[in-house]
Amino acid sequence: MFIRILSLVAGLWLATASGLSAQVGFALPVLNEVAPGTVVTLPVTVSNFDSIVGVQFVLEWDTAVLKFLTVLNYNLPGMDFESFGLLEASSGILRFAWEAQNVNNGNSVADGTAIFLIKFSVAGQINQGTSIVFTEVPPTAFEVVQVGRPPFGLADCALDNGYVAVGFTLSTGWLYEQNNTLPVTLAPNPFSTYTTAAFDLDAASEIYMVLTDASGHPVLDKKMALSAGRHGIEIASDRLRENGIYYLILRTKTRSCVRPLVKL
Repeated sequence: MFIRILSLVAGLWLATASGLSAQVGFALPVLNEVAPGTVVTLPVTVSNFDSIVGVQFVLEWDTAVLKFLTVLNYNLPGMDFESFGLLEASSGILRFAWEAQNVNNGNSVADGTAIFLIKFSVAGQINQGTSIVFTEVPPTAFEVVQVGRPPFGLADCALDNGYVAVGFTLSTGWLYEQNNTLPVTLAPNPFSTYTTAAFDLDAASEIYMVLTDASGHPVLDKKMALSAGRHGIEIASDRLRENGIYYLILRTKTRSCVRPLVKL
């Protein structure tokens, strides 16, 4: 199932012609102040989903924070339980592949439609969090096929990754700046190639780093175990798809910081 889309539609776009109205988009929400031990349900919503013949992608998350329970509410014609590859779900990998029943016209849905829901139990503790990322893991490539167009890859679609923040708010607001307790310097900022976030830890600590875009959706997250002392985290511009404002959020179990950064 997870390689069938390519064989089904590989030649379809060569035989038809139509213009692309806008980027096809996929989005997951950001959930804040989630309590440990609860169950959360995240909708996978779409935009500009017009005359789509097939979709396949992978969702990936940190299993120390979220445990997969199930997928439900199949909202595309022909989508069913077999549209999902669940063998690696306990390892934080969910594979998805769907084909339109009418490959000549494809399928269209309204912006904001949840094409399916994912249910998780929250295994993480306070101050832990994880992104839920749209990506590709072999043998499943990220691919969206629209009638009259060549297949779109990972870089061709508008993707808003989700995030689940356990016991805190993934905030980019300036009010949060007033509560910074982890002094961090960013240099250079603005930057074109890379910037370095430098900070000191009084004791060995696990630190959580999240980089969000201006709208608050995570584009990168990482968990690190660091010793006491001075540390620097390098952020390369090639990890950020567009120029503009981003926010760096660093958290330990007791301290946190938000800093804006600008990619030129």
